Amino acid sequence: MAKRLLFYLFLLTSFLSYGQSVRLTGNVNDTVAKQGLPNTILMALKFSDSSLVAYSRSNKMGTFKSIKIPLDTYLVILSHPNFSDKTYLLAPSKNDTVFNFKNIVLPPKSVTLNEVEIIAGKDKTYYKGDTLIFTADSFKTRPNASVEDLLKKLPGVSVDAKGKITVQGKEVDQVLVDGDEFFGGDPTVATRNLNATAVENIQVYDKKNESTEEGKSETQKVVNLQLKDDAKKGYFGKVSGASDFNRFYEGELLFNKFKGTRKASVFGLAANTPKQAFNWRDIDKYGLTGEQNWSYDEDSESWRGTSEEKAGVPQTIKSGFYFGDKFGKKTKLNLDYTFNQNQLSVSKQTNTQFFRTDTTYTNATSYTTVSQNQGQAFNFKLTHKLDSLTELFIVPKLRYSTSSNKNTQSDLFISENLDTTRSTQIINKNSSIGSNMDVLLKLKRNFKKKDRLLTLIYQPTYEDNESNSNLNTNYTFFNNQEKNLTTAQRKRQAHYKMEHNASVIWLEPLSKKTKIELSHNFSQNHNNTTRSSFDVLTGSDIFIDSLSNSFNNTRLVNRSGAKFIYDVKKFRVALGSSFRNIYQENTNLSTNKKLVLNANNILPSASFIYRISQGSNLNFQYSTSSQQPDVTQMQPVIDNSDPNRLSVGNPNLKPTFSHNGNLNYYFYKGISDVNFYGGLNFGTTNKQISYTTSFDEQGRALTMPVNVDGNYYGNLYLGGGVPMFKRFMKLYYSLNANHNNNVSIVNGVNTISQSSGLNPSIDLQKQHEKFDAGLNANYSYNVTKTNVSALSTQPYYTYGFGGNALIRFPKKFHITVDGKYTNNGNRTAGYNLNYFILNAAIFKTFLKSENLITSIEANDILNQNIDNQRYISSNQIVDTKTTIIKRYFLLKIVYKINSQKTKEEGDDE
Repeated sequence: MAKRLLFYLFLLTSFLSYGQSVRLTGNVNDTVAKQGLPNTILMALKFSDSSLVAYSRSNKMGTFKSIKIPLDTYLVILSHPNFSDKTYLLAPSKNDTVFNFKNIVLPPKSVTLNEVEIIAGKDKTYYKGDTLIFTADSFKTRPNASVEDLLKKLPGVSVDAKGKITVQGKEVDQVLVDGDEFFGGDPTVATRNLNATAVENIQVYDKKNESTEEGKSETQKVVNLQLKDDAKKGYFGKVSGASDFNRFYEGELLFNKFKGTRKASVFGLAANTPKQAFNWRDIDKYGLTGEQNWSYDEDSESWRGTSEEKAGVPQTIKSGFYFGDKFGKKTKLNLDYTFNQNQLSVSKQTNTQFFRTDTTYTNATSYTTVSQNQGQAFNFKLTHKLDSLTELFIVPKLRYSTSSNKNTQSDLFISENLDTTRSTQIINKNSSIGSNMDVLLKLKRNFKKKDRLLTLIYQPTYEDNESNSNLNTNYTFFNNQEKNLTTAQRKRQAHYKMEHNASVIWLEPLSKKTKIELSHNFSQNHNNTTRSSFDVLTGSDIFIDSLSNSFNNTRLVNRSGAKFIYDVKKFRVALGSSFRNIYQENTNLSTNKKLVLNANNILPSASFIYRISQGSNLNFQYSTSSQQPDVTQMQPVIDNSDPNRLSVGNPNLKPTFSHNGNLNYYFYKGISDVNFYGGLNFGTTNKQISYTTSFDEQGRALTMPVNVDGNYYGNLYLGGGVPMFKRFMKLYYSLNANHNNNVSIVNGVNTISQSSGLNPSIDLQKQHEKFDAGLNANYSYNVTKTNVSALSTQPYYTYGFGGNALIRFPKKFHITVDGKYTNNGNRTAGYNLNYFILNAAIFKTFLKSENLITSIEANDILNQNIDNQRYISSNQIVDTKTTIIKRYFLLKIVYKINSQKTKEEGDDE
């Protein structure tokens, strides 16, 4: 099916791009006679051999009949016997194919021409080496559009509601502005606040990960926003405020000032609406992990938390400054500071179906969480050229965070016969404080021999975290299985980490086309985690040995590798392999028991890049990796923060070993405006860290991480855009198909969980001078099954329809409307939710520059907003529904400032 679809897409794009040509037209004027100049010849000569390809003669009005010529480089000559010739060098692109030589005036015969005018257009998107470049001005955006609005217009690029950017199916790791991090690398500060008109081009490329920390990916997907020269002069920014004069508010400030090489920026935000909640990077960037109990979800290949960072009622404050400058010709400095504060209130209901070989039961949970987090981050980067061949980088980063949260949870356990067997009420209060610091020191030494390079890296990392919590639990048993029970406990946890990483990398050219890279990495890591638990039910602290422990982990890693690189104009091949030795000691300080691990690995890798043309690229990557268990997974002490779901560490855990591959293809044809991307991800993991879970008769679970084999995944994706009905509108489409196989152990039995999903979507978009409009539809069908019970095979689906419109009216008014209907099916009763989210806004611009914008925004007009999710792991099917902010209205005012005194608008105005 997929091969047939790819074949049809190939035929379609070939048909649309067949016969690419350039059209020439125009007219010539006689300024003396004040009329058109007849009998003028317009000739198109091939630049390569000066052969005449086509010509046209002007009529009585001086107008040429249009001529069509193949796409190539030409000398265009306008000639008349009474005047001197006028010559143009024409270098058309695939996007600029119509040239109008309008109102041409030929010079007198006595004038000698010493200049040739060059006319050339920019490709909308093209490859320069391995970098994909989008020309920003080639994509129309609405007036006052942000960079995020621009990114959504780019072929093969998508941006979700949290600001996460995906390019050709791959998530972007880093967003830069003119090659530098902007406000500590928080991508939404740049994408949501910089104006689209300030961007010259958007560059997408993979770069080597500078972090030497073991287990980090070798490469990062980067988006670099290259600003226009005009945007680097003077100042620009915006101030905005919005409120419903009752409960909801939004306020933002961004100001940038340039003076020579100096750049300074300040940023501030305060809001309590979902649009301004923390984006997908904030949890990591500002250390806001105190409220999360993270676990790795193999089905979605992502980390899942027990509290929802995507939903709830937020309050957010962000602020910071950025400064960059060059001192002399050798030194460059960048620094920034960010403050982030967030409060999140979540109310959620969860229904979990447990499947066992002899029975099934259900756990109905409702809980509320109120969390407060505060993070401060400081980033510094100093680049200094010691001489013409040697460059030194000093990059320290500091993080400090505090958090507090209160979780209130109620559980009902319901048997297969629908009898309630027991209930629990849990109140967990937690506060934490954490700090971490790392310094990247890098020395790059070039040599007189081209491409010879020596890189030395040293990176120490320090972390210190401490948390205190109070746990209160009430157990009620309805069938007299046990006596009702109440517990009250106080807990303290301290975690310390010190790590040293050092690398030396030598790149040696063997010829103009071949290179060899030799490297060695050394890592020393020391972790300590101490947990102390006290029973406070009697009013005095009683130390609980079974819930307390102090645990050390020390790890030494040596890794040596070699990579052979063959690089020519059309393609690049890299083949490499590394040998790694891991020596690890796990020491239980409470029992004085020590475990020693000494492991060796061979880690091969390969990559192939085929640069088919400026607009298309084929990329294949294969890599192997080994992930170390963290200290919390190895600490052999019970965590009873949720007494229904106990967990304990396993000091016998071994490193994982993974094989991962990715095949990706992309093309864009400028003349036909057709783009396509497709790819395949696949991988398997040996000694995957999974879980063994044992359930007692009351349904309480005890989970411990273990190493298992047999885990693998595969994902096929494709998408693109095709103009329809003679370019009247454009159709965007995508398809994602995935399959996962995961192994865990339940009550001593190997449990195989398989999930398969198919997710197609289409989107029709129409852009016009007076309006923009779009219609979209998506469908998701998922099949899951386990070998535990036939009842666990429960396919489920989600489909949706939506639309959006922007209508421009006279008097500087415009209106936006968007709506989305979602239908969830084949889920637990009460979780088959269907809802329609409708939003609308009316805007008006003021002042001659139109930089003052007012709007009235209506969000969730029908008051139906909710978050509804399902995920499946081992012998469980989990359905959730989470409260989200529903209907609200805002009056908003935005004022954009810039030193150029020009109108802040999109290309379509």
